[in-house]
Amino acid sequence: MTRHIAEKAFTHLRQEIDIRKGNLALIAGIVLVIQLSTASGSGIEWRQVTPALSDAVLFNPSMGLYMAGGSGLGYKPEPDAWVLSLCDIVYFRPTWNDLEEVGPGTGLDAYFEPIFDFWVRQRGKRVAFRVMSESTHYRGKYATPKWVFDQGVPSVLHRGLRGQEQIDPIFWNPLYLKLHCEFIQRMGHYLNGRPGLEYVDIGGIGEWGEMHLGLHMPGRWTPKQLEQTGFTREKYIAAYRRVIDAHAEAFPNTRVFLNIGSYPEINDYAALRGCHFRQDGLTPRGPSANVGKLYYHSYSRRGVICNYEFHSSYRSMLEKGWGLRETVEQGLSDPISYLNTNILTPQAWEKAPTEVKKLFLDAAKKIGFRFVITQLRTPTKLNLSDRMPGRLLIEHTWKNIGVAPCHESYALEFTLHNSSGKIIAPQQHFPVRPTTQWFPNEETIERTLIRFPAGLPDGEYELKVAMQLPEKAGHNILLGLAGRDEADRYSLCRLAGVTVQRPTGIIHEQSFESPKHDWNSSRGIQLERDTTIFQDGKASLHLSGRQTQGWNYVSHSLDSPILPASKYRLTCWLKVNTMEPAHSPPYLKIGLADAEGKWLTNCSTNSYDMSHPGTWQRLEATFETSLETAGGHLALERGSNDMATHIDLWLDNVQLELLEAP
Repeated sequence: MTRHIAEKAFTHLRQEIDIRKGNLALIAGIVLVIQLSTASGSGIEWRQVTPALSDAVLFNPSMGLYMAGGSGLGYKPEPDAWVLSLCDIVYFRPTWNDLEEVGPGTGLDAYFEPIFDFWVRQRGKRVAFRVMSESTHYRGKYATPKWVFDQGVPSVLHRGLRGQEQIDPIFWNPLYLKLHCEFIQRMGHYLNGRPGLEYVDIGGIGEWGEMHLGLHMPGRWTPKQLEQTGFTREKYIAAYRRVIDAHAEAFPNTRVFLNIGSYPEINDYAALRGCHFRQDGLTPRGPSANVGKLYYHSYSRRGVICNYEFHSSYRSMLEKGWGLRETVEQGLSDPISYLNTNILTPQAWEKAPTEVKKLFLDAAKKIGFRFVITQLRTPTKLNLSDRMPGRLLIEHTWKNIGVAPCHESYALEFTLHNSSGKIIAPQQHFPVRPTTQWFPNEETIERTLIRFPAGLPDGEYELKVAMQLPEKAGHNILLGLAGRDEADRYSLCRLAGVTVQRPTGIIHEQSFESPKHDWNSSRGIQLERDTTIFQDGKASLHLSGRQTQGWNYVSHSLDSPILPASKYRLTCWLKVNTMEPAHSPPYLKIGLADAEGKWLTNCSTNSYDMSHPGTWQRLEATFETSLETAGGHLALERGSNDMATHIDLWLDNVQLELLEAP
C-alpha cells in the first residue's frame, strides 16, 4: 500500500469511527497499522494512533476561572470545597485606603500576608489583585487615603451605594498621578514576581478602576464636575498612559491587566507596554463597548491575554430575564483566557443549581488554551541492537481545542520508558511552529527524533509526552489527554522492542575505478575519467569548462533507497585547480525525495577552501532524513544559478554511509 493510499484509507477509517462510535476517542486510543513504501519497495511499517482525551479541568498558568476572595480572609474553604475544583485563582479587590490608610507602605503586610499564607501556601492556589482608588461599593469615606488629599490632591464629593459621602480624587491631576505612581512602585516592590501571584489589575483611575467614570450612576461623576475639574479626553488619556507606564516599570515579572473600554488610544498603548485586557461588563448581548469583537480577537494574536467578568449576579440576571447560558456562550465566543465566576459568591457556589455548576465546568474546560494530540504516527516496533544506539521518529499532530491562543512558548519532552517505568530515553522538542501560534481549532504537525541507547532488552516500552517551560523546570503544563501520571506526563502508546540487525555501513561508493560512472554533466562542462590524478586508487573524475547557468556541474541518481528517519554521512574528495570567480567554491550535496520522487530538501557538505587551491580536500556532511524520505540524487553544486563560472577540478571517492537507522 503506498503512503498516499494508506493515508486516504486512514482518513476514511477515522470518519467511519467518528460517525459510528461518537466519542470512542475519549474512551480508548485508536490504532491503525500502515505499510509506507520506499522507492525501492522496501518499507517501514508505521501505525497511526489516536490518543485518548481527558475531560478534566486544566489548571494552567495564564488561564482559568477565578472567584472573588471577598474582604480579607472572610472565606476560608476546606481543601475539598467544590468551588476549588472549578477555580484555581482567587481575586481580591481592595482599595488604596485598605493598604495605606495611615501612610505610604504602612499596611501592605497586614493585608497581603494572610492572603498569600492561606491561599498560596496552604491551599496551593493562585491570587490576583486590583487596588481601587474609587468604588461606590466601598463602605468608607475614603477609597483613596485621606493623607493623599492632605498633601494637596484636589477632590470631588460623591455618594456611595449606601448614600454615604465619599471623597474621590481628580485622576488627571498631576499631584495625584505623582503620588499614585509612587504607590504603584511600592506595591511592585512588594509583589512583583511573587510566587502564587497570577496578575494585578490597573485600578487607580475610574469607577472600580474601570475605564469609565460612572457618569450613568447616581451620586457619581457628573458633567458639571468634569467641567469644573478641567476634564478633557486628552488629559484622561495622558493620565492613563502615565499609570500604565508605572505598572510596566513596577511589575516586569508579573502580568498586568487594564480594564479596557471606549478609548482605543489607551487600549493600544497598554498593549504596546505589555499589558493585557479585561472587561467587567459581560451580558447576553456581549461585553460592554463590544471589546470582544473590537479588540480581543485581533490583540489576542499579538500576545495580549483577555479576561471577562460578568456584569450582574445570577440573581440579578434572573430578575432581568438574562440567559446565563447565552451570556457564558457570548464570553466563550471571544478568545478569553480568564473568566470571573462572580455571578455567585464562593460560598454560594457550594449550593448552586446543578445546571449552573455543569455550565461553568464546561466553560472551565474550554477557557484559554487546551492542547491535545489528534494523531500520532510511530513505527509498529522499536528496532533494538546490542551494538548501536537506536532511533524512533514520531509524527505528532496537535490541536488547540480551547477558545484562546497560548501566550507562552512551551517545549515538549518525550520520554521512552521500560517495563519498570524507568526513563531510558528523554528527548526535548522545541516546536517548529511555536505554541504561541497554535491557535484555536487549528492543527499543527511536528516531528521528533528520539534516540535510545544500545543494549536494551527485548520487551514492551511506553512512550509519554509532557509540555513544559524549560526555564521553569518541574512544572509541566496540563494537556487535554488521558493517561496522566504523577509527574504530569501523558501516556501515548506502547511499542514492542525487538533486537534486529541494522543495515548500517557504506551504501554507495564511487571511486571512478571503472570507466562507467553514470554521472551526468551540465552544458559547458566536460567529463573524463583521469587515471593520472586521483586521491586514492587508480582514477578520478575530471571536470573542466565554462558554465553560464544551472545549479549543478554534475549529478548522479542513486539506485539504492534512502531510508526514512535515519542518519547518514556524505563525503567526497575534491581537488580544484581553477575556479573563477573564486568566491563561489563548489560543494557536494544530496537532494532527498519521497516515494513519488518529489523533492523534499537538500543536504550539503562544506565548501572547498579556495585559500588552498590545488590540494585534495575532504568534504563532509552528516544529515537526518525525514519520515517521507525514500530516495535521492547527488550533485556537485555551483552555489549559484545566474553567473558564469570556469572550473578545472577532480572529484574522487564519493561515499554515502548509513550511520543509524530505525
